[in-house]
Amino acid sequence: MTSDDGKVNVGGSLDPGYPLPGKIRQAQFVLPRGTDWKGLQLRAEIEVKGIRHQVRWACHQKLNSDGSLTLRPNLRESL
Repeated sequence: MTSDDGKVNVGGSLDPGYPLPGKIRQAQFVLPRGTDWKGLQLRAEIEVKGIRHQVRWACHQKLNSDGSLTLRPNLRESL
């Protein structure tokens, strides 16, 4: 997960063998205190036999040219 200014760069990995076919595996990223998550870019890769492949997001939101997903609110804020 990276920000436009390059100040936030968070990463992680799941245990080998996950996700299992037909199953969902959730992951959580703890951001530095005070970090605004809006506008962060999320990328994912899956490693198979030592080779990393970019994950294609299955979502309605338009992706960036590099395949990353920019986080933005999906609920309207109440007045």
